[in-house]
Amino acid sequence: MNRRQPIFLMFGFGVLLIMTLCLIPYWLVRKSDARQTISASLSTQSEAEARKRQSEPSFDVAEWYAARGEEPETHGALIETLSGDRLLASHNADVTFNPASLVKLATSLVALKKLGADYRFQTRVYADGRIDSSGTLQGRLIVIGSDPTFGDIGAAMIAKELRARGIQNVKGNLGVSQDFCFNFSDSPEESAARLSKALKLNEAKTEIVNAPAVATLFTFNSYPLKDLLLYMNAHSSNFVSERIGALIGGAQGVEQFLTTELKLPASEVAIARVSGREHNRLTPRGLLTVIRALLEEAARQSLQPEDIMPVASDDAGTLRRRLAGTGLEGAVVGKTGTLTAEVDGGMASLAGMVYTKDAGPVVFVILDQGNRIWENRQLEDQLLADVVNTLAAPRAVASPTPRRLLPPDSLKISD
Repeated sequence: MNRRQPIFLMFGFGVLLIMTLCLIPYWLVRKSDARQTISASLSTQSEAEARKRQSEPSFDVAEWYAARGEEPETHGALIETLSGDRLLASHNADVTFNPASLVKLATSLVALKKLGADYRFQTRVYADGRIDSSGTLQGRLIVIGSDPTFGDIGAAMIAKELRARGIQNVKGNLGVSQDFCFNFSDSPEESAARLSKALKLNEAKTEIVNAPAVATLFTFNSYPLKDLLLYMNAHSSNFVSERIGALIGGAQGVEQFLTTELKLPASEVAIARVSGREHNRLTPRGLLTVIRALLEEAARQSLQPEDIMPVASDDAGTLRRRLAGTGLEGAVVGKTGTLTAEVDGGMASLAGMVYTKDAGPVVFVILDQGNRIWENRQLEDQLLADVVNTLAAPRAVASPTPRRLLPPDSLKISD
């Protein structure tokens, strides 16, 4: 018998024991994290397996619409648990519709992926000249940036910073970049005039310029992207979404992401504008894939769904007075969509997530085509309420006091 064999066995057992003890904390942390984040509800099953397991929905949407005198073919809906283990309602799930402003959810997803939740637009301020002993800039004051939410608060912060750096007056012109905007104005000339007035540069002429070949005096940093997305989705701001979209490749960039990264069939995706204006196409199933991916990316960046989408009946914006009296008040975070009759005969849409007590998060998409916008919105609220209240108990997450969107204390000045 080999006398060294017991030693080898003991050594091997010791190594195995040490490795096991080292891995225990890792397993515990992983288990704890899974319980604490919404991403634990996201399904890892393949789409084919999911469809097979949930072939029969619990709620007949077509019958529901027909009972209200509606033509079922002009409506689409898909409502499931976030985990994907339970199909609650499905109707025309693979038919393309114009999702209207629900496209902003795709824009939000791509922006979070490519830019990150803490990304900020930077507005750079230049003093193109010398500052004399009286605090007068003998030269141009130049402001370069494309922050879509820059306005009176930003101008006041810039004015204060100029004074702190010894600039009391400006003798030369005020120059702004071609993409500069003030209080949501698309006109750089108008924005320059508004900025001049806000800075009290009464004698300064304004002009459109490029960044000068001088050092930056200081930089005004916008609200972080997560705050911009919440504002954009709450108010369905086309202006903000187009500015954010310009940073991520525009409509083509969003469409390419949906087909290459999310693997949506190219025949079921068409993005004309990142804001959802004009002629876009997605299916309810495709939109639900976008929502799941958005929630997963938000969780990866330590965000809750309500950090980037408004809470119904609580936050200011298009959801402020939705779902009243349905039992879902404060339990839904999501996005609305509206197009007038000139585009696809009119469109109303609603999508997002419902917090429930007993079924976990429920994700949903409801699309209604036609020019009866108000009536379709009522149908969306009632359909969602009927499906959720029949099969689960909603759980409100709204705060007693509505949040202030774009809080000024999140703005920053840096060198």
